[in-house]
Amino acid sequence: MTRRARTIGAALLVLAACAHRTPQTAPTAVPTMLIDSRGIVMPLREAVGKIGFRPYLPRDPVLAIAVIPPLGGADTTASRGIAVEYLSGRAHLVLSEWPRGSFDLSFGRKDITFDPCTPVAYAPNEYAWTTRTGLAMTLQPDGEPPASGILGEARRLIALGACR
Repeated sequence: MTRRARTIGAALLVLAACAHRTPQTAPTAVPTMLIDSRGIVMPLREAVGKIGFRPYLPRDPVLAIAVIPPLGGADTTASRGIAVEYLSGRAHLVLSEWPRGSFDLSFGRKDITFDPCTPVAYAPNEYAWTTRTGLAMTLQPDGEPPASGILGEARRLIALGACR
């Protein structure tokens, strides 16, 4: 075998080896959660240090926590809110909480400012209420609402302490 034939043979072996590489698959896209668009996601301990109140945390599995902008006014520790994305059954839900401050909160003809612990729809499948301690809270689904509905889930949270 000539030197030229060996060189061509070696080149063909290298090309053949390259041709049999395992194809690269594109990474699977991880769907973004609703909470990612609400604020800055961070660990609970860090988030609690950036707000001026003790938040209510659902007993259900927490998926993510974010510090969220205030309802209005200056972005300060005293006015920022917190959002908690959690799993209720198979439903992903986002519970958001803010200090109500001096804001009166009305949805349609219902003023929730002076009627704490009464969830009111502000959009389809989205509810808001105020607490006895001066927080404003909202609950909304991230995807399909739970079988009990968002109103049922809001009432469940309130019964478990989300209106303290």
